[in-house]
Amino acid sequence: MTRTSALIAALLTTAFAALADPDEPSPPTRAVTGAPAGAPGHWSIVTAETVSPDRDAIALEAGWPGVSVSYLHGTSDRSDVGIRFDLLYGYAVGLGADVPFRLVVNRSNRVSVALHVDPGVRLYTRNGMTNFMTRFPVGGAIGVQATPEVRVAASADVTMAFNWTNTTFFEIGPQFGLAAEYASDRNLTLGLNLKFGPQFVTLSNTGAQLAFTAQVVVGYRM
Repeated sequence: MTRTSALIAALLTTAFAALADPDEPSPPTRAVTGAPAGAPGHWSIVTAETVSPDRDAIALEAGWPGVSVSYLHGTSDRSDVGIRFDLLYGYAVGLGADVPFRLVVNRSNRVSVALHVDPGVRLYTRNGMTNFMTRFPVGGAIGVQATPEVRVAASADVTMAFNWTNTTFFEIGPQFGLAAEYASDRNLTLGLNLKFGPQFVTLSNTGAQLAFTAQVVVGYRM
């Protein structure tokens, strides 16, 4: 935990230093496409950048707690929207669907700050019972273009969900994470997404549980 906190602190220090000096004399860091941050050739799946305007991308995220397939459409140079389908097997067998919306609220030569909302639904089957949940995760991330091909990011999220069937309850939990992506060419990116944090449920005699995500990410821009 101490090592992870140190990594997040170092990343945030670099990000704030770059934001504080956006007019530094060095040229803008360019992605492997040769495009500066925010330009049509610059894009990301999990490191605080969006898909380029009027471009589409698909993404596969596989690991724990499941496998996700996403479609994203760039709606402007700062926003995109999409749909994501999930096959879940970590804590229970289930299916999910989300409608993610991402927005870059600040951007400099090397650093971007992005917010996101991911409203969606979950259908779980466990111990012979089926539960239906509606979810509304929100969060943000700071992404840094570490090299022309590599982006890294630190994130903070709040997951919220209502379970409507069988026993009704509300769950909420903060999550903190690190992510990295490598642009192997102008339309293909490979990465890793890690998140962890406590999960609280409004049921009696139920304490906090550790929730975490560890997934390999493959993104392809069409």
